[in-house]
Amino acid sequence: MLIISALFFQELMPKFEPNHNGMPPGFPKNRRVPFVFMKLLRPLVFSFSLIITGTALRIYLEWNKNERNKKEIEAQKSATELSFLKSQLNPHFLFNSLNSIYSLTTKKSNDAPEAVITLSELMRYMLYETNNDFVTLNKEIEYIQNYLKLQRLRIANNEHVTLNIHGSISNQKIRPLLLISFIENAFKYGTDFKGNTEVKIEIDVNGDELQFKCINLIGNRKKENDSSGIGLKNTRERLELLYKDKHTLLVAEKDNRFIVNLTLNLT
Repeated sequence: MLIISALFFQELMPKFEPNHNGMPPGFPKNRRVPFVFMKLLRPLVFSFSLIITGTALRIYLEWNKNERNKKEIEAQKSATELSFLKSQLNPHFLFNSLNSIYSLTTKKSNDAPEAVITLSELMRYMLYETNNDFVTLNKEIEYIQNYLKLQRLRIANNEHVTLNIHGSISNQKIRPLLLISFIENAFKYGTDFKGNTEVKIEIDVNGDELQFKCINLIGNRKKENDSSGIGLKNTRERLELLYKDKHTLLVAEKDNRFIVNLTLNLT
């Protein structure tokens, strides 16, 4: 690049064929000084062009290096944030699940052993499957089905606890444990003072588009200030990090119901 720039500037400079007096044709004899000045100017322009080109090249290389470093820092930051969110999510899930089993044991329910087996399946999935960046959609849905099975064992009046799955589920991939926080929140606050629980979950898969809807009754249970909404907050942040510009999340309250609508592009 330096050589090309130098040749370019050299070609731009005027070329003179001096006569026998060492001056350009038609140049007055008494005007030697300007011609000498032009002869001195050519190497100066040539050197100056090299300096400009070298400086521009160096600035570009530094900018390119800074951009690469910036992207690496952003990627590392995102990975750290995801790791932190995931480390919070797993204990949060375990705490809720143990509460469910504890509820069964205090009632001396015959369903307690089955609940322990179901929890072991859930933990196996969390320990051995969710370390990957992606899991198959059918495994994630199977995990959700096991979680609902555990909750149905705990809840006495569970006729209004439903899960409906529509569409074709084949080889689609999804980030692990992405939907469970909405479902956990629904069960945590979806029981009224009479003990009635209402949680309705719909999953509709159309090609690479997933639509998730979760509706729960807004009970009278007061939210704890220090732990309420940890799962929901983490899920919102994970969606922003993992599916930025690839999801739509709408959360609303209507007719004493808490409604979550999530549309996810799985590509």
